[in-house]
Amino acid sequence: MERVKEHPAIAAKQDDRKSLILCCACGDLSEGGRSTVSEICRTDNVRMKRPRILLLNPWIHDFAAYDLWARPMGLLVLGKLLRVGGWDPVLVDCLSTSHHLMEPVKVRDQTHGRFARTPIPKPPALADVARTYSRYGVHPHLIAADLSSLARPEAVLVSSMMTYWYPGVREAVDLVREIFPGVPVLLGGVYASLIPEHARRHIAADEVITGPGETALAKALFRHTRKRLNGRSAVPHLALTPELDLMEHIRFLPLLTSRGCPMRCTYCASGKLVPSFLRRAVPDVIEEIHSARVKFGVRDIALYDDAFLVDAPSHAIPILEAAAEQAPGMRWHTPNGLHAAAIDARVARAMKKAGFETIRLGVESSSDTFHEQTGKKVSFQAVTTAVRHLKDAGFRTDQIGAYLLVGVPGQSRQQIEQDVERCLEAGAYPKLAEYSPIPGTALWPKALEAAKYPIDREPLFHNCTLLAAAEPGVDAQFLGGLRARIRRLVESIA
Repeated sequence: MERVKEHPAIAAKQDDRKSLILCCACGDLSEGGRSTVSEICRTDNVRMKRPRILLLNPWIHDFAAYDLWARPMGLLVLGKLLRVGGWDPVLVDCLSTSHHLMEPVKVRDQTHGRFARTPIPKPPALADVARTYSRYGVHPHLIAADLSSLARPEAVLVSSMMTYWYPGVREAVDLVREIFPGVPVLLGGVYASLIPEHARRHIAADEVITGPGETALAKALFRHTRKRLNGRSAVPHLALTPELDLMEHIRFLPLLTSRGCPMRCTYCASGKLVPSFLRRAVPDVIEEIHSARVKFGVRDIALYDDAFLVDAPSHAIPILEAAAEQAPGMRWHTPNGLHAAAIDARVARAMKKAGFETIRLGVESSSDTFHEQTGKKVSFQAVTTAVRHLKDAGFRTDQIGAYLLVGVPGQSRQQIEQDVERCLEAGAYPKLAEYSPIPGTALWPKALEAAKYPIDREPLFHNCTLLAAAEPGVDAQFLGGLRARIRRLVESIA
């Protein structure tokens, strides 16, 4: 449950300028020593020359949510483009785990952990699901206070993630509408890109932007504000560089060295969301790591790439070797998963020297037939070989997680159990990932046929908790028991 400290700032108005601390545009520091979104810069006469834009990361409404190295990367990247392009971006993160008026949320190694949680009524469509439904993130009255203390922006840019999280997006947009009536609201992100027509019907945004934001943002801003985004913001490497100081607390570096994926797996929306595969220059990546370490004192890197190891000799290996030499002591984590087929002895050694701590492999299934039918991503022999190279380089089983998709149409309990056993035999830690039907993917028609709910009409039924397209017997009880068995086995090995 969420506990909120009482504080007079909750009643702040737009003209409240008593608590000036850190300005994200000019870096001015005053008493208090803590940056918050509610601060007004002492040099307003300078900042007024730059049009202000509010970046809003909405709440999550769900049965469960976990802060697995989660940061609003899309907004942070666009924040860099906007600042370079002559705008003054301010971030309000409804998912912040370190809001200054809330009790600290317990995190693991000061980096990731749980979100604050407030139980809320279930939407009518989910009324029969016997689980607690919650809002994850900062309490709305604190977010309202943060918004009310800001000067009126020229525009608001709202992000979105899972399609079934749209109620949190709607709540956030409605709050912005209440506090800043008449200010243009632009909605982008995953939900907006996958089912834009649903977003246009259910979210009170002035425009829904699909695909990578920077390609459409300049035109959208000019349409709604008549103010331009400076052309300098089109520098290619900036399209992947986050503006970290927009966040209140910077515990780790969310890093993108590439965007998109050249593979087209039938269950994945990466190719739909980002049609082209873009990679950054190695020196730019190393400079970003060095800067984050020096400026913010971070020791952890969360790698957000979908395809970091593709053509590793020309990209990943040079980055890892340079990082080991120029930024030693960093700890790398891979929440999005790595391509096991690309991990040879050299890659494994480079990962170890660079400081990889948490490895996740995108295995999905031990069945080669599954991979033949879904995009030929990897063979299980390649997975076994990759794990052997990682073990030879010095990694432990509990560091080598293997994501396994469960609840896929046509997948039996026996297949899931076999996937787990084969991963354990290979020396990896099976990590079960419930399949969520994703509109627009090649697997969507099969999910539609197998679904127990009208997933084509209501995105709430895409929720992975529901196992909407799973075969009979593949349910929460079965998966819970399997997870417990996996934990016991891995602990016995460790």
